[in-house]
Amino acid sequence: MTEVAYPSGLPSGQGLVHLREFRDCLQPREVLRWRDVSVDGLCFHSGEVRAGSLFFAIRGAKNDGSLYAQQAVARGAAAVVAEEPLSLPVPVLVVANAREALADAARYYYRDPSRAVSVIGITGTNGKTTTAHLVRACLQADRRQVGLLGTIAYEFGGRRIPATNTTPDPIRIQGYLREMADRFASACVMEVSSHSLDQDRVRGVHFASAVFTNLTQDHLDYHGTMAAYQKAKARLFTSLQSGAAAVLNRDDAASVAMAEEVQRGVRTIWYGLSPEADVRAENLRLGPDGTRFTMVMPNGRVEIFLRLVGLHNVHNALAAAAAALSIGTSELTVASALEDARAVPGRLEQVDTAVGSSARVRTFVDYAHTPDALEKVCGTLAELAEGRLHVVFGCGGDRDRSKRAPMAAAVARHAHVAYLTSDNPRSEDPEAILDDVEKGLAGAPCQWTRVVDRAEAIRAAVAAAQPGDTVLVAGKGHETYQVFKDSVVPFDDRLEAARALAAREAGWLHR
Repeated sequence: MTEVAYPSGLPSGQGLVHLREFRDCLQPREVLRWRDVSVDGLCFHSGEVRAGSLFFAIRGAKNDGSLYAQQAVARGAAAVVAEEPLSLPVPVLVVANAREALADAARYYYRDPSRAVSVIGITGTNGKTTTAHLVRACLQADRRQVGLLGTIAYEFGGRRIPATNTTPDPIRIQGYLREMADRFASACVMEVSSHSLDQDRVRGVHFASAVFTNLTQDHLDYHGTMAAYQKAKARLFTSLQSGAAAVLNRDDAASVAMAEEVQRGVRTIWYGLSPEADVRAENLRLGPDGTRFTMVMPNGRVEIFLRLVGLHNVHNALAAAAAALSIGTSELTVASALEDARAVPGRLEQVDTAVGSSARVRTFVDYAHTPDALEKVCGTLAELAEGRLHVVFGCGGDRDRSKRAPMAAAVARHAHVAYLTSDNPRSEDPEAILDDVEKGLAGAPCQWTRVVDRAEAIRAAVAAAQPGDTVLVAGKGHETYQVFKDSVVPFDDRLEAARALAAREAGWLHR
């Protein structure tokens, strides 16, 4: 069932907490207009305030939460936590860092739920979502109740809440973990973004296991440099406590930096294709419908047929296996779960077609939106395609501009025909974005064309494909919307591709 989250993440259900308890927890450097009021809920967005809330005035990149504190009080906030003294008619706790204070207060308010749930955190540029779903599948095969907090949705206790961020805010993290604990879930798989680590969203979460997938260019609009990006990722491993496990990719050089952050008492488990990996794949046989390989684990080896296509998914499966093993799942259970696993929505997901000529045009939708991800998925499909590879892709607006040309270059190395189109242009001119993208195609051997309208670009690719060709629609994956300057409109690559294939089958779509 899908439902909308409550304003503060969950209904309170925690009972009233006295402000003096938060004062003792947060240790503010100054307290103004003190009185010990009752607190019923935490929030940091003034629009989510309800009577009795404790409001946190967080300083953001564009807006300062203190500017909204007055509005929060008018809506019924019982007290405010801020980084500077504010002239308000309610108690104000002045702290050094409001983000850290929010995470600490949420952990206290929801009674430190990650002590009762084994949390597996997954970070890295690419592969987080697929790895998270595979870890969950392994744990469910072990008859555990498992929650999931990830890019597509937050799922636990029969609830499915569409995700607004890869990693939610501290209130929702702690609140959701509390509900999982109260419903007797034994584990939670969480995608942990670099933004969430930098913004202290997962501060105070006790991770039983932390997984690193890989590090390639992304989010430089936020982090500025690859060094800063890597440092943010490494914070997940710095936070691990004795008894936890660090699951690291032996085939990715950045894993060395992650390993250096691991404290004494934390186990390190390596996975990958390297013969030095604790969990590794041997005898790889890639195919258009999946991959056969021998999975070697600490206590044995087993032949596996993974229904997920591509070498990158072998890495995701190995990461998931190592993570599940790290918290006590048996090797036999892990192997069985991976064989039963199906593609994650929007991750190299094949679009269903009717039997006929269109059925011989394999069409995939994938979330790849970084140079490395496009390199991997395009390389995989180019190797497996019977005929030509057609790739529809774009780049998001108001995001890292430096990756646009490299994304195009990655596509050009493998595609026979590229269709440059809109992704989520946001406030930028789509044509200007395509100008940046096109720079990466200079001297490229592939053909390319610009089609700003994304639906039209998908139809053009499907129409041009010959029997035996492969079409890849990259960039948006599971997303069901497109973001423009002044609007968000419904848009699903899978639906548009299916429509184009149906039109082709009916003879309505022509080159």
